[in-house]
Amino acid sequence: MIAEVAALTAAPNPPGRVFLGQAGIGKTHLVGVMKRRAWAAGCWFVMLDVVGITDFWKSAALSFVTSLLQEMPDGQKQYQAVITGIARRFRIEKEVNIAFDSPAVEPKRLVDLLVGGLMKTSMANALRHQDVFRALALLRSHDIATVGIAHAWLQGYDADEAMRRALGFLSPPPSPVQIVEGLLWVMGLAGPTLIAVDQVDGVISMPTAGPSDFGETSDFTALLSGGLLDLARKTGRGMLVMTCLLSSWEVLKSRGPSPLSQSFTPPVPLRPARNVAFVRKLIADRLLPAYAKAGIQPETPTGPFSQAAIVSASQGMTPRSILMRCDEHRRLCLSEGRVLLCNDLADSGGTPTKPPGETGSLDADFKELVSSAELAGLIDEKDDTLLGALLREAFDLYAKQIPSNNAHDVLSQSDSVQRTPPLHGRLTFIDHEANDRARHYCFRALQHSNAVALCARFRAALTASGIAAKVADRKLVVVRRGPPPSGPKTRELFEAFRAAGGIEIDPSDADLRSFVALRQMRDAALAGSAFDAFERWLIARKPLCETEFFKAAGLCPPPLPPWDETAAKGQAPDPREAASKPIVTPERAETTPAAPSAVQTPPPPPPTTPPVTETQADIPIGPRVQGGSLGPLQVLPLKNLVRHTAIFAGSGSGKTVLLRRIVEEAALAGIPAIVLDTNNDLARLGVPWPSRPEAFSDADEAKAKRYAETVEVAVWTPGVPGGRPLTLAVLPDFSALAADDEVAQAVDMAWATLAPLVGARGATKDLKEGVLKEALTAFARERRTGIDAFIDYLAELPVEVSRQSKAQKFGLEMSDQLRAKIAVNPLLNAAGQPLDPAVLFTASRPGATRISVVNFAGLAADASKQDFVNQLQMALFTWIKRHPSATPRLYVCDEAQNFAPSQGSTASKASAVALAQQGRKFGLGMIFATQAPKGIDTNIVSNCLTHFYGRMSSPALLDATEDMIKSRGGTARDLGALTFGLFYFSTEGTPAPVKVKTPLCLSYHPANPATPEEVEALARG
Repeated sequence: MIAEVAALTAAPNPPGRVFLGQAGIGKTHLVGVMKRRAWAAGCWFVMLDVVGITDFWKSAALSFVTSLLQEMPDGQKQYQAVITGIARRFRIEKEVNIAFDSPAVEPKRLVDLLVGGLMKTSMANALRHQDVFRALALLRSHDIATVGIAHAWLQGYDADEAMRRALGFLSPPPSPVQIVEGLLWVMGLAGPTLIAVDQVDGVISMPTAGPSDFGETSDFTALLSGGLLDLARKTGRGMLVMTCLLSSWEVLKSRGPSPLSQSFTPPVPLRPARNVAFVRKLIADRLLPAYAKAGIQPETPTGPFSQAAIVSASQGMTPRSILMRCDEHRRLCLSEGRVLLCNDLADSGGTPTKPPGETGSLDADFKELVSSAELAGLIDEKDDTLLGALLREAFDLYAKQIPSNNAHDVLSQSDSVQRTPPLHGRLTFIDHEANDRARHYCFRALQHSNAVALCARFRAALTASGIAAKVADRKLVVVRRGPPPSGPKTRELFEAFRAAGGIEIDPSDADLRSFVALRQMRDAALAGSAFDAFERWLIARKPLCETEFFKAAGLCPPPLPPWDETAAKGQAPDPREAASKPIVTPERAETTPAAPSAVQTPPPPPPTTPPVTETQADIPIGPRVQGGSLGPLQVLPLKNLVRHTAIFAGSGSGKTVLLRRIVEEAALAGIPAIVLDTNNDLARLGVPWPSRPEAFSDADEAKAKRYAETVEVAVWTPGVPGGRPLTLAVLPDFSALAADDEVAQAVDMAWATLAPLVGARGATKDLKEGVLKEALTAFARERRTGIDAFIDYLAELPVEVSRQSKAQKFGLEMSDQLRAKIAVNPLLNAAGQPLDPAVLFTASRPGATRISVVNFAGLAADASKQDFVNQLQMALFTWIKRHPSATPRLYVCDEAQNFAPSQGSTASKASAVALAQQGRKFGLGMIFATQAPKGIDTNIVSNCLTHFYGRMSSPALLDATEDMIKSRGGTARDLGALTFGLFYFSTEGTPAPVKVKTPLCLSYHPANPATPEEVEALARG
């Protein structure tokens, strides 16, 4: 048959071949032999994967691309060999390969030249399929972006229109059937193609369901038969080969279109073993490589299997049954510790009589290897190869945990050679007693941060898996650390995937270490010829079923047949529904798992309502997240507020919602607050939700009602006269200070405020600023106050204040500069409510608690905001000295890195540091929120008792935040994967940061911030 394929010319569509045989007869093995022989004969080979079929031509197009990306025995990828073959046709093979291998040659120009050659071969086909050829050829580019565009185009995905045009594509990707037609023509220019279809039995035996969530049909038999007929008519210089059960072929003939059977020659039956020589060779071919590796010369090529055993197996056993019986006998010999002669393979030779004695030592090895496992380099946002390989090996070991028998098989299948496979692997559970009906669990690591690369891989995984919400026999597990790239196309794919029952898993470090440890144990067992002991331990202990990963994937306990028919038809809920929620994020506990137990006990279901331990002295933060379930409520004691709080989290983490809820809960406890609103997203703290949010509990609803009744929110708008403007003092009230250290801090704050205003520059800058500092110190020691008084003081500076010869001259110049600045700067000379912290902290009606939101909509420049914040902080500094309180007060600074940066200086930095260091003595608690964990001055961070850590995006921010968590005794490798509202929480009494799910805020917080007009209206009340 291979010779017939190799002899094919351009004659269209030769009849296909069908090979029929019972389960275990060796159909898949036959296809593998065909592939090797086709390549050896100079043909191309395509494996048509119909396991995930929901749209025939999508699956076919993906199968062609996947097969072309496969590596051939000579080390070339198949698509490279196709392009080389076309170049050979034009007698420029060497030149083309040199050009493609040279990074200096622009691939587009080279492809343009080759397209010109194609035009001379067949103008009509070249015009129609030149984009397909271009995409295939551009896969040889050295530019990753170019390869990504070409790969996506071949999958029907127009990733970047501008770049696609720049690469010379004439049009967006055509339909999948047109892509297949184009590939068949291009491949046919360089040689004939063998297209194999295997494993159709599971598709045909699968229950029919309604339309899938991707809008595709689920009448799988009709879909498959119709597609095969269409493909058989389009093969051109190729041949279609199919293997299946006799019953499957009969179903295809009866339910498919009548011309289908006419597109194939009469089926060739595959017979069970009836030949002694065949059985002897089958066994010897398995044994001799192992004997050679061990340096053993057996007495006979079949080792312990006697002639009588070989004869017994030749009485109609299938190759799979023969090999299974041989393996059973091997295990029996290992259990007995001696080689036993086998005289009969027709019946099972018995089971091991001794329990595995190595479990204790292997348990200890496993525990030790887990604790020392290294994960460095495993997670790469530009490449998911390493993570995919680890997952593939973990799934391989999972399959070995479940011994096969005549009733069912568990197979782990993957293409470890292909660098960009549509799937990293597939677990297949086969029910041999139901016409080889199969249930598939496909998996794919998707770690790319590049949206184009991620979407191309995701689309391929969706197509290859055939995931559909109403087909219980298809599951797709997507594994990813961190959130996916933002953008409508990515979001659309994930939403469709989730709607179809897709499973997302963010693997914990503990689980990944378990996988690494098991891989090391496997490698050591293979190297030390102890794999059998390791395999027995796997079966006895089932260590992978101790991981949260495999539980979340719905694989523990194993979903072995028989399967409930109603569930398969979508009429009953899948028992793994909880694992199919949008994201499963096991907690990153840095613990070493206990040795796996021999008996697998399903974990208890998570409580529907976490136990609540809230008291009047606590702020509820949210339930702890433990292994994907919600645990006890975590609280922040009110007394800890005065020791300050820092929130480190990026965009989309829920930072603002958390900040609001803390302020709201504090207000319900009678704690007033001043809140800096830099982004207009805190101005609605006094606006109730228009309707009850879905995320609200009854307790939340009751709190929101009480909050609306008892909390008074005042919005202040410095720089906006039409709102509620504020006038701030330029200098602190020195008359309120007593201790010398307080005076010194107040002087430093005042100097930081005035130095930028006095016109000190050039050669006299340091001299003037020195005089200013001396003048402020003398003014403060006299307990004088007010900016006008200080300007007069500067204008007539006493001689004893400074020893500089030009001190009085500088003082007069600076006084003039200050008068001019105050005259033109609205922040220094604004109409409105004079700043009085008592007004900001005190409600206008008895019994209410005030939250004063200071909104910056009227202050455009950062310098203006920093000046304003500095003046506010100086006023607070002196006011709290005179009005200490046993009841905490809050000062909330959002985007704190802009006001107290770790590097450089701003007008507001010194006063912020002073407040952080002194505020707690007088009952002022501060909350600092930032997206930059190392962007805030360390003196502030070190004074914050309570920390929250939310999702971060960039590697630098992730590393910085992880370092902070480590300094508090914890680890959190999933910071990039935290979803909205998930935070690590650390305060006094928590030995290490714990993961919590924070609640929604009590006041209205829509997706978009308030507009300046809305802020002004809110300020007016």
